[in-house]
Amino acid sequence: MDTKSGANKAPKTTSSPAVTTAEVSKELAARPLSLVQRVVDGIIHGVSRGTYVPGQRLIAADLAREFDVSRAPVREALAVLAGEGVVENIPNRGAQIRRLGVDQLSDFMEFTEAICRLGIRRASSAMRTPEAREEISQAFENIEKYWSRRSAPEFVNALYEYHETLNRLSGNTFLDFFYRRPYFTFFNRLVADLVPDSDEVWEHYISHYRSIHQKVLGGNVERAEAEFVSHIGWVLEIMRAGDSSRPR
Repeated sequence: MDTKSGANKAPKTTSSPAVTTAEVSKELAARPLSLVQRVVDGIIHGVSRGTYVPGQRLIAADLAREFDVSRAPVREALAVLAGEGVVENIPNRGAQIRRLGVDQLSDFMEFTEAICRLGIRRASSAMRTPEAREEISQAFENIEKYWSRRSAPEFVNALYEYHETLNRLSGNTFLDFFYRRPYFTFFNRLVADLVPDSDEVWEHYISHYRSIHQKVLGGNVERAEAEFVSHIGWVLEIMRAGDSSRPR
């Protein structure tokens, strides 16, 4: 074999430029939603806005008309939502929005604490850039806006988007991915229904988040985490107290 000719040399490889997580997310966001995903997102959005409520039946023909699709993607969407714990299939009744008790929602809040605590820890350390500080401050403005309106569904959604922003800024792609799962939006909305609608509760909620937000902006990781954990403990306490006072 003629080794000088280079016939047996390995072909040269050229390295592709590194693709950032932000670029991948941007590319995915630009893609059109599938029909199935459109129905999934529409139902989740409906739950967050109170259009669909726990125990409400979901009839495929009605959903197909509402979302202007055939029944096939509706059935697939309901299967996806059943897998996410948002929808349950009841014998002889079909699909309906899942009902959850205070114990299940308390478990969810403890899980949320772990996820969001990591986001707060990682994002607080990333608050050195003006861009990150501006982005999280804009997210917090929505919390203030919907707090002033005393609109529980929109307020809860603003809280979700605030933590979604923190998780994205954290740089942990798994954290960002899991927090975007449909069940987070769904369970958060159900938690809001268990929190008493009183001026005292509203004032405590915004006071807690103003303090947490300031600690995040200041990069005070330990205090931001500690105050968030304390806040979740307070939410669990009033949820359980509110549930015990409900008529059975």
